[in-house]
This record gives sequence, C-alpha cells and structure tokens, in this order.
Amino acid sequence: MTCQEVRFVPVRFKDSYGPVGAWFLLFKAKATNAKGEDYMVTRAAELEKWAPYGTAKPTPANLRNYLMLLELEEGNGPIYMQTGEAIKELVANIPDEKEAKRKLKMLESEAWEDFLDMTISQALNWAAHNIMPEKQPSEISACEPYFISSHSGASGAWISGPEDLAPSDHFWGYDNMTTIRGLFAAGDASGASSHKFSSGSFTEGRIAAKAALAFCVDNPEIASIDEVKAEEIKEKILQPLATFEKHKDYTNDEDVNPNYIKPKMFMFRLQKIMDEYAGGASVGFKTSKALLDKGLEFLQYMKEDAEKLAASDLNELMRCWENIHRMWQAESHLRTVLFREETRWPGYYFRTDFPKMKEEWKCFANCKWDPETGEWEMIRREVEE
Repeated sequence: MTCQEVRFVPVRFKDSYGPVGAWFLLFKAKATNAKGEDYMVTRAAELEKWAPYGTAKPTPANLRNYLMLLELEEGNGPIYMQTGEAIKELVANIPDEKEAKRKLKMLESEAWEDFLDMTISQALNWAAHNIMPEKQPSEISACEPYFISSHSGASGAWISGPEDLAPSDHFWGYDNMTTIRGLFAAGDASGASSHKFSSGSFTEGRIAAKAALAFCVDNPEIASIDEVKAEEIKEKILQPLATFEKHKDYTNDEDVNPNYIKPKMFMFRLQKIMDEYAGGASVGFKTSKALLDKGLEFLQYMKEDAEKLAASDLNELMRCWENIHRMWQAESHLRTVLFREETRWPGYYFRTDFPKMKEEWKCFANCKWDPETGEWEMIRREVEE
C-alpha cells in the first residue's frame, strides 16, 4: 500500500456536512473568523513557511484547514462561510438590473443544486436555524479524518503504470495492477493519485477494467480451488453468525454480552482509538510517537477481540467484515504516520514531535504486510519527477 499516512479532512458546513468546494471555487466565497476577518488574507505570511506548496494557487485544501485551525486555537471562532456576500458580489458588476436578477436566480439555483445533490440534510439544518444562505453566513468546520484516494486524499494500493508515463520500475505489465498479481485497483482504491474526482475515478475504473481483461486473455489458465480450503474460508466468513447464535441467550440484551462484540460497538471503539491516538478532530489532529505507539497497542487488543465479532443477521455480518477492513486500514495508517518523521500535511495531521516538513522525506511511504510472518515492512519509494 502507499500514502497510508495521508488522510482527508474536508471543511464542511457544520453539523450537516454540506459541501464547501463550490462556494470557495465557483462562487468565490470567503471564510471569515467571528470578527469578520478573512484569515486567508490576515494569515497569508504563515503559508510562506510551507513553500512551495503554501504559495501555490489555489491554496491546497490542507493549508486552508491549517489557517482555520490556527484561528480556532486562538479563540477566534466560530468560522463562517460568507454565502450571502459571495452571491451578491458575483452580480454586483452587472449594469442591467433585469440581467442581474436573472443571474442571481441562476446562481442561487446552482448553489441549492450543489447541496441537494450531496447533502439534503443541509437544507433541513438551515431551516431549523432560520438561516437563508443567500442572505446570511453559515458556520463551517473541519470534519473527522477519513481515507480516500481522490479529491485531496491519496491512500490506497501501490499500482502499476500508467505505461505511457511511469518509469520502468513503476510498471509491471498491466495498468492499475496492484503488487498482487491479477488484483487491480481504481478510484479510491488506487493510491498516490490525488485530485481525481468522480469523473477521474470512473475513467480510471475503465482503464483498470480493460487492463484486467487483457490480463485474463494473457492468462487463460483457470486456477484450481481446493474445496476443503473453500469450505474453511466460508466457515470463517460466516463465523460471526455462529458466534451470535451460540451466545445470544446468555444475556437479556443481545447487544451486551461478555462472549462477543457487536459491530457497532467495535466501530465506536476503533473510532475512539483513532481519534485520540492517531490525531483525530477531538485532539486538533495532533499526534506523536508516544500516542501512535499506544494506539498500536490498543489495536492489537482489537485484533484479538475481532475473533469474537458477532452478527444477528446478514447486514451485521457485512458490518463485521467492514470493521475488520477498517481495522487493517487503521493499523496501516498508524504505522505509516509513525514511519514518516515529519509533518507534511498540516491541516490533515500534525506530528508534534516532528513539526516541520523535511526535504529528505519527499518520498512515497509504502507498507507491506507478510501473511506468513505477520510482520509489517515499511518502504521508501523515491519520487521521480
């Protein structure tokens, strides 16, 4: 895997997760502190400390987060998106009153479509708080971290290619094939390829699918599957259902039982570990070696308890395995953040013991797990310009 230290922390409209990207980039809206100050202007000098990325235009998403977090740390919150001002300014220079009204209506329609496409609850939130976004500002905040390999994230599988651009040692026969022969990845599964959005992700999916078909044509032999092994795998997959059936009558509340753990409680526990030890929202996205080591210790306990996950139905069975996948993602993240001894993405996370960005860490940080030994290997991959 690659870039497992890179998490995405988008700024959203507070409490309902409405998207802010269109407001920033399309409507040219400003975010201000509680005093009405545009902190992207008042704190512009801070960005120079993170050159050349800090001086890029537009400012990278993590550094916009960073300046906002500095405002909050100094007690200058809440942070507001000036939605009403943005729309007014876009039509202010249109001399024809009729045309200005038409343009205003069109912009308001586009703004509402942006929310209703993604987060319908934003409209309910505004209604509940008597907010008319075309007339007054709304609070924004950084959300909890998560892992994607699109937008401004990059965590995913280390993949082959693309053939027409990649150096020879970065291409091993088929576009988008992972380091596991015959396993292909695209979209949020393929790492180190930030800033592909929905259209980029499904285009990459087509590329990966065509490469997978070429692989099938080139390798027509069908792998033989041992029936005994297949039954073992099936039994393991269905084990949470059996665990629940065996122990469910031990207590009068099936969700509280000393013999198993339900997926919802497992998820809460995993989220608490990651939030407190891996630099989550509640600790200002800050972490350190001491915290990461403690988090890895707690994750080891979770690995042991994962053997006792229980499911009362097929939906919970899916949730059990989803949580196991999340647990693996969590461990790969902790180990890679620990490996990279610098702070390369302020605003997404901070290593308090290594608060600066270092030139020697301008590389890809990859990780590999060996199923035979259970050991992790951390690997540097140099960036080839």
